[in-house]
Amino acid sequence: MYMKIKQAIKQFDLFGVELNLNMQQKDKFKTAFGGVSSIVMILLLSFIFINRLINIVTKTDYTIKVQTLQNANPKHSTMNIQNFMLAIRIEDPLQKFYQNKKKTRFSIRMHQYIQQTQDDGSKIKESLSQFKLEQCTNEHFSDIDFKSNPYLQKQLQFYLCLPLSFELQLQGGYNSETLLYPKLLIQMCRNEENCYSDKEIEEAQLNENTTITLSSLIKSSLFLSNSTDNNLYQYINSDFYLSSNLQQSLYADLFFQNNKAQIDENLFSLMTDSKEMEYWSFSLNDNRQFNKQIVKTSSLFEINLRISQQHQITTKTAYRLDQFISYIGGILKFFTAIFGLFAIKYNLLSMRISLANILYDFNVPYQNDGKLYFSYDRLLNFIQYKINRVDELLAKLKTYTFQVVKLSHITRMWSSISSNQKLQKQEQLLEQDEVAEQKITQDDIHQYTQKLIEYKENFIYDLVQKILDTKKQLRLDLKFYVSLVFSCSCFKKIWMKRQLLIQCDQMIKKDLDIITILSKIQQIDKLKQTLLDQNQVSVFNYTPKPVVFIGKNYQIVTEDQSRPNNLITQTNKQKRDRMINKRIRFNTSKKFLKIYDSYLKLKENSNEVNYRLTQMLGPTLELIFKKYHEIQIAFQLKEDLINKQLSEELKQKISEQTILDSNQRIDSKIEIHKYIKPKMIHDDGEEICYDV
Repeated sequence: MYMKIKQAIKQFDLFGVELNLNMQQKDKFKTAFGGVSSIVMILLLSFIFINRLINIVTKTDYTIKVQTLQNANPKHSTMNIQNFMLAIRIEDPLQKFYQNKKKTRFSIRMHQYIQQTQDDGSKIKESLSQFKLEQCTNEHFSDIDFKSNPYLQKQLQFYLCLPLSFELQLQGGYNSETLLYPKLLIQMCRNEENCYSDKEIEEAQLNENTTITLSSLIKSSLFLSNSTDNNLYQYINSDFYLSSNLQQSLYADLFFQNNKAQIDENLFSLMTDSKEMEYWSFSLNDNRQFNKQIVKTSSLFEINLRISQQHQITTKTAYRLDQFISYIGGILKFFTAIFGLFAIKYNLLSMRISLANILYDFNVPYQNDGKLYFSYDRLLNFIQYKINRVDELLAKLKTYTFQVVKLSHITRMWSSISSNQKLQKQEQLLEQDEVAEQKITQDDIHQYTQKLIEYKENFIYDLVQKILDTKKQLRLDLKFYVSLVFSCSCFKKIWMKRQLLIQCDQMIKKDLDIITILSKIQQIDKLKQTLLDQNQVSVFNYTPKPVVFIGKNYQIVTEDQSRPNNLITQTNKQKRDRMINKRIRFNTSKKFLKIYDSYLKLKENSNEVNYRLTQMLGPTLELIFKKYHEIQIAFQLKEDLINKQLSEELKQKISEQTILDSNQRIDSKIEIHKYIKPKMIHDDGEEICYDV
């Protein structure tokens, strides 16, 4: 029951680890190109990360959203010295007409009105308060920077401003239930000191050239969404003016937008605290005017300050950390896709080439002095040349050996003959030998001996080193990679390398095919069943698990020191045998010499299995080992001849060498490349067919 519950719980595991193979004790195959691409990507991401993070800390990155809304019944709003100021200037034509600067004809007041709409549609208007305007000073426009327009600052003394303590109420539209609006009323001055009389006004009214001009200074605000200090920019609009005469009254409605700015500087989306600011703005298009002819001048200008039905809400939201994390995740995916498009393709191709370089040898084309050569062709030609030189040397040394052997036989056979007869017979035989064979001089023998010593010491080393040096590996240089991507066949060498790569890729795909691997495992199992009986199979199937120790030099300690523990002693000795062996790479001459020693032992214990194993070395290495063995025998013969110790065993070796001489010389003269077959895709026996 417990195991069933445990197995059921395992089914819900969302963090299972994939089971993968590795290559050279690494879970992933990595290349320098992939490393450079990753470094470039990390640098770009680091730059973006640091830059964005600095902007978040300094709060320079914002999301701006501006909404323009319409409201038929605008809400109640207030104008005061903090957000609004109105200044006017009226040019008095009567002063010029009468040349009198002490009198004034205007009465200027600001009225606060409320208009109530009854249920029957009638409207009741009532004045709530009124106040006079006062002389303008810099204090009335304390938030205005006059540095860019000092002339306007000088003109303030000619303007009348709203009092510093003013407060105006605005609400609703004309047809709203409640309409609050201020009205600037400019009337003729009557019944006050310094006012013109009615007669003076009527005389000036008859003059059609009498023109009254009203100019204004209106303080408006503008929210600069791109500014980091989040302050309102306040400026003076001085382009609005009205012009009339004493024969008509001018009415104007000025519409002010009551805008809002909402500033959210929170670093997380869950935080909802924000800062709100209201400000008034005025545009020259937001006004309407109409006039009315009058008989008796009473009101010259009536300017209503109305709240506009249109307003803007600007939302300024700081770039948050959670948005930043999401952005980094998105840009990481983008860069990974862009760089991975090339890096993954390059790494996949490099992995297959790396596997191929370990498993196969390549006949790689290369250019030298403008000619095209192949690495493996040159290697075989070089080996063939060295072997031919060895054959020539061994043939000459064998000729000299036969001369010495014949001479020793003649000397022993004629030991009982008289000296004269021996001399005559010896002269005849020597003459016959000179006719039959070319006599070898002592200088030649010395030269051949030195050459034989040189071959004995260096023959196998030179050829093995040549094999190691000549092994060409496929590499992905820039030219080769570009030619592969664009399928360039403009150069023969590049085209041949590309063909090698195609063959390599196909062979690697076939060798790594899971069907091929499982089929070979089945073949090994069949081989085991064929060579072993049931009892041998049972023993063979048990393989002790390798024990992993904390170090290579760790020794198992005997608990009972009084008695010897043979098991632990034997285990400590064989501990190395239980370690997992690495794949042997034959990349040095010493490793090839170990193969040569094993080759000699297999030759001595000749049987069918050993013969097949030696054949699996390949024709090149087998021929090199055979010639090196002949050099060793020839050197031993030479040493024995020099010491004049020709034993019966040595004579038998000479006779065996004589019998096999012709065959061995013929074998070594045969071109090696005729025995070497290239690895093809279909060389692994019958092709395995399976459905996809």
